[in-house]
Amino acid sequence: MPKLTDSAIKAAKCPPAKDRIELADSSCPGLYLRVTKNGVKTFAFKYWSPILSKTVTLNLGQYDDISLTDAKRKVGDHRRDIARDEDPRAKKRLERKKAARAEELSFDQLADQYIEEYAKPNKDSWKNDQHYLKRARAAWGRLPAAAVTDDMAAELLDEIAEDAPVSANRTQSVLHKLFSWAKQPGRKLVQVNPLADLDRRGGKEQSRDRVLTDDEVRTLWWGLDHPDLPADRKMALALKTILTTMVRPYQAALMERSELIGLDSDDAQYCMPRHRVKKRREVIVPLSDLAVEVIEEAISDDEQTAVFPSKFSDGDVPIARASLSQALAGKKNGKKIGDRTEDRTGIRAFLGLAHFTAHDLRRTAATIARRAGAPRADVKALLDHVNGDVTEVYDKYDMLKEKRQVVNLLASELRRIVGERPIMAHGSDQRTAA
Repeated sequence: MPKLTDSAIKAAKCPPAKDRIELADSSCPGLYLRVTKNGVKTFAFKYWSPILSKTVTLNLGQYDDISLTDAKRKVGDHRRDIARDEDPRAKKRLERKKAARAEELSFDQLADQYIEEYAKPNKDSWKNDQHYLKRARAAWGRLPAAAVTDDMAAELLDEIAEDAPVSANRTQSVLHKLFSWAKQPGRKLVQVNPLADLDRRGGKEQSRDRVLTDDEVRTLWWGLDHPDLPADRKMALALKTILTTMVRPYQAALMERSELIGLDSDDAQYCMPRHRVKKRREVIVPLSDLAVEVIEEAISDDEQTAVFPSKFSDGDVPIARASLSQALAGKKNGKKIGDRTEDRTGIRAFLGLAHFTAHDLRRTAATIARRAGAPRADVKALLDHVNGDVTEVYDKYDMLKEKRQVVNLLASELRRIVGERPIMAHGSDQRTAA
C-alpha cells in the first residue's frame, strides 16, 4: 500500500482485464484512488459506519477537479465528523437536501428569515434593515435567492446611488450581512455572497457638517405651520421636537406618551427606554417649555399611545424614521392625478431651503446652544454622546441639572431666532407666536 503522490496518480492505469482498480494511500488511512478502464480517476473515502454496521464508501471528487491535498483535507474533516459520532455520508446527504431547498428559497423568503432569525433578536435597529431591503425585495422578491448575482446587486445599488448615495451604501451593508448570515456553515441557505467583492457603490461618504442658518431656522419653524405644507402635521411637529430637544430623529419619531413625565410642571422629561438608546442605557431628556408646547399639540387624542402616530394607525403606531426623511425630500411619482403620476413636493422644496436632513436639525440645535454660551460638556451630555472609555463605567452622574439648563437656553434662543409668527401667504393662520 504505497503513499499516493501526484506522479503516481498520473501514471496509474487500470489493467485491460479489470473494470477498475483501487489504490490506497498509506499516509492517509481511508483514502483511496479509483481508476477505471476509461482512465477516470476518482478519490474516495472508506470508513466503518456504526449506523449501518458495515464499511461504506464516500466519493470525494475526480482527480484534477480536486487535488490530492484537497482529498486528504476532506478525509481529515470526515474523520473529525466520525469522532463526533456523525456519519459523513448522512451529513453529505443532508447538505444536498439543504442545497436543493436553497435553490427553491426565494429572496423574499430569505429576507423574512433574516429579519426574524437574525435582525430582530440581535439588532435594535432591525426596522432599518427591513426598510433598506424594500428595493431589493421589489427587484428580486420572487427570484431564487441563490440566483442573485454580483452584477444584479451592482445594478440595483447603482440605481439607488443615482439619487441617494448614502442609502445605496446602507442597502449594500444590509444585503452583505444578509447573504453572509445565509451562507454560514450549518445554515447554507446560499452558497455564495454576491456582495462579497463589490466596492461601495454609493462612494465614499463625507462627514456631514450642515447647520441651518438663523434665517433658515426661522423659515423652517414657521413654514412647518403653513396650511399647505406637503406633510402630515404630526411629521412637522416631530421635526420641531428634534430641533427643541436634540434627540435623534428615530428617538423623536418613536416617542410614546408613557415615556413623558411631568408635562404640566417645570420638570418635564422624556424618559427614553434602553432599547431606544445606544449601548442600551436609560436616558432622561429634560424638556423645555417650548418642547412641551410642541409635544402637547401632537397629543390631540386621549386614546393615542404614540406621540407622533402614523396617519394609517389609530394612534398606537408611531411614524417611521424614514418618513421624516421622505417628508423633507418628497417622493418620486408619489401623487396620482387621473392616469398620470406626479412627483410629490417635499418640505425643503416647498419652503425653498437648501438640502438638509432631520439629523442636521440636531446639529443645528447643538450649535445654537453652544453659541449662546452652553458649556460643551453639557451639550455633549444632552446629545448623549458617549466616549466608551472606563470613566463612564464608574461615573453614573446623569447631568440632568446641566442638561436642563441647555434645553432652556436653547428654547430661549429659538424663540429669539424665530421671532413673531409671520402672516402666512394665504392669510389663513393667525395663531399667536410660540
